[in-house]
Amino acid sequence: MTTTARITEGTETDFPPLSSLEWKVVSLAMREAVGVEGDTGGSGWLGRFFRKASGLRPTLPLADPRLEALRRFTCRVRDHGDASDLGPQLLELGFHPGQIRAVTMLAR
Repeated sequence: MTTTARITEGTETDFPPLSSLEWKVVSLAMREAVGVEGDTGGSGWLGRFFRKASGLRPTLPLADPRLEALRRFTCRVRDHGDASDLGPQLLELGFHPGQIRAVTMLAR
């Protein structure tokens, strides 16, 4: 069953859309959501051996703090974790509350 959405002219959002790079970060975060927060992969000799033998590497943070905050927020929301501490950080980094809500709805 399909439903039709009525799109009217002149309906603009009150906030700018996320850039294509920001959407790519959201997509990446949704794929890697499991085990990103605080996952060191074991820092002992057994952990290092396993990483070398399997070729797995821990997830490295993104170079841009704005994109890294967006990635961490998306991962937490995707894992159904508490992301309330990251919301204010995203606002400080220039994200609009509407953009944060859009990412939240998509990641759930």
